[in-house]
Amino acid sequence: MENTKIKGEITKEVIDTLIGLMTDVIGEKAVKIVLNGINVEEGAKGKDIVYAFAESTTNLLSKKASFAILRQVGRELASAIMAKHDPSEYDMVLTTTLNDLGFAQQILKEDNQAFICNCVFYSILKRTDLGPIQHSVCWTGWGFIEGFMRELKGIKGIKWARRDEENNRCQFDYLT
Repeated sequence: MENTKIKGEITKEVIDTLIGLMTDVIGEKAVKIVLNGINVEEGAKGKDIVYAFAESTTNLLSKKASFAILRQVGRELASAIMAKHDPSEYDMVLTTTLNDLGFAQQILKEDNQAFICNCVFYSILKRTDLGPIQHSVCWTGWGFIEGFMRELKGIKGIKWARRDEENNRCQFDYLT
């Protein structure tokens, strides 16, 4: 990976978009409870706020429920972004959007798999002794790829495959 720089930032606008999508998935009252459960330090960065939001979701709704809900939020985010673009642009948009939003360097696609490269949450996962996909924040990225790849390749879904430590990326295989 030549350029590991992430040009975007997880801004208030991005966070508000995620909260809006989450509201569509679980409802306004549940999201208010999730937001009340967030614990971050003053001046926290966007990645810390999004991570805390996912953590609060898990604390409120259980691990399995939060995984499913945040995966759906990722799919909804993909749908919302695709609605703003021509289908001929989907491939490029999938590759670059996570960088633009401040979540990861890029998504690489191959014939039967996709990779999230240099995710900003991986350092937090390691610090809290969690591996990839062991926290609900990871499932949002999973759903995001899945939403796009359903449109691009007509797949049924994707499944977690492995963490490639050498190249700092998580691999997801397509389910056809």
